[in-house]
Amino acid sequence: MADIEIDQIVDQEGLVRRLGSLLPQQGFVSSFNTFEAEHPVWEDDQILRAIKDANRTPRRVLFLVYWILNQLSHGSCNGFAGAGALQKARYLRGILDKLLLSGAFVYSKINGGRDNGSALEDGLKTIQIDGTCPQVLVPWNMIYPNQQPKTAVAEAKKHRGLAAYAVQTKQGFRTALAAGFPVIVAVHAGRNFQTLNSHGIAGSDNGQGNHATHCDDICIINGKEVYDNVNSWGANYGTEGRAYLTWDSFEQTFGRHTFYAIASTFESEV
Repeated sequence: MADIEIDQIVDQEGLVRRLGSLLPQQGFVSSFNTFEAEHPVWEDDQILRAIKDANRTPRRVLFLVYWILNQLSHGSCNGFAGAGALQKARYLRGILDKLLLSGAFVYSKINGGRDNGSALEDGLKTIQIDGTCPQVLVPWNMIYPNQQPKTAVAEAKKHRGLAAYAVQTKQGFRTALAAGFPVIVAVHAGRNFQTLNSHGIAGSDNGQGNHATHCDDICIINGKEVYDNVNSWGANYGTEGRAYLTWDSFEQTFGRHTFYAIASTFESEV
């Protein structure tokens, strides 16, 4: 098997970040039910009402910097995007232990024993079937199973995704975020992705999508609809680990990659 080239960039702290979001194979069809088939897709006015609801708590207020993960130098972004979305789905369902989950464990299930990156659906299948263990058991650098404690697999079974949906349309993506679903996405991370304007909005880069992250909110900033994107590069990226993205960041990646809304977990409410 030939080496798979993974793009990398040097971030603003001088750390090399490997970008491991891989395109699905040609002819790929998601095995997950679609969000649009399982949930009513909202009209623009419904989405706007949800955004402006006085009782709505912005996700970056609800999920402060404590929740930001850091993949550091491996191409494990897919695993970290899934783990980050799952830990929020748990909390929103009422499991309030604020448990941080391991992106490295998810990545270890899908990287084939090499730091080759992965496709978004592979990470979602792992989260649905195998789950992921607490981050304290498998930190960022344990990306291979032989590095991990034997208890990790059993612990991961306790934290699995129950309902995940493939998002097929822009309106479905907007609806999912307005309804409170974290959505795993692919973005193209380059120089502009690291540069935020005075409103905290990152620029867009041209490319097919080399980095997996998740969005957890839809907002109106300075009169423009934006999506609150949660990165996995630690708190020093953007605004305490986050950046608002416009649809321009997804113009080239949506459709090439399937995005996924995570609705719930197997765990019982506390």
